[in-house]
Amino acid sequence: MLFATVSRGKNLGTRLFPHRFKDDRYHVHLGKEGPFIPVSDDRDIPSYLANGYSLQMSDGAESRPPVLIRPESIQGWITDI
Repeated sequence: MLFATVSRGKNLGTRLFPHRFKDDRYHVHLGKEGPFIPVSDDRDIPSYLANGYSLQMSDGAESRPPVLIRPESIQGWITDI
């Protein structure tokens, strides 16, 4: 299971999980700006993380938008894929 933990701010310690968008897909980005790549199967996400892509993650609350998390801050996957 992929997750990240908020390390600063008022939500310190909150766990974030891959955010599934309304199109029923996850979004990975190669940088902060620019287009995203939609990923349908969460089992494909680690291969993108291994190639340096960041992942949109959230805590599941509708009131907060997803945030882009770098692969080195995400736990639950191995780098030697």
